[in-house]
Amino acid sequence: MSYDRYRVSVEVLENGFSIEIPDFEEMAKKKEAAAKAAKTNKGMCAAEPYLGDCTKKYAAKSVAEVLKLVKGSLEKMPEAEYDAAFKEAAKDT
Repeated sequence: MSYDRYRVSVEVLENGFSIEIPDFEEMAKKKEAAAKAAKTNKGMCAAEPYLGDCTKKYAAKSVAEVLKLVKGSLEKMPEAEYDAAFKEAAKDT
């Protein structure tokens, strides 16, 4: 099970906004490369590799543009795997 941390950052600038959102494509590439490296290096013990900074930075002029970028990023989050885990945790309470 993976406990990834996804960060969305919105910074107000003098003439607009600076937005940082997760780069899910880059994360997938780095995880795939780490999985291949782990298969070739049998002594590797780390299950989850350090991915580094996998974010994309954008500029926006309006709140509507900010919301569009953030919403698009949130829709790419791996939500399906959390549904089953949440149901399992909720039934124990």
